[in-house]
Amino acid sequence: MVLSLLMLGMGIGCVLRRFRCSADTSRSVSITIAALIFIFGTGVGSNKAILDNIGNIGVPALVISILGISGSLVAAYGYDRFFGKKGGEK
Repeated sequence: MVLSLLMLGMGIGCVLRRFRCSADTSRSVSITIAALIFIFGTGVGSNKAILDNIGNIGVPALVISILGISGSLVAAYGYDRFFGKKGGEK
């Protein structure tokens, strides 16, 4: 189901990119991401099993989050260093 919706969204996006209505999507993407984070938070907050085990889940989740963010920062720095514009131009 999820993959079908993903493919459908990709198809609609390919068709709509020719029209002006889809040219400025940054605002709608930001709103959509905020809504998804809110929905995810309410889903986690309403799950009694997760809240009862937050002590057991919290530390590994924090470690994974920190390592994931650190890896992303290192990869972004490496990308910018090796593939960024030459001569100090940004």
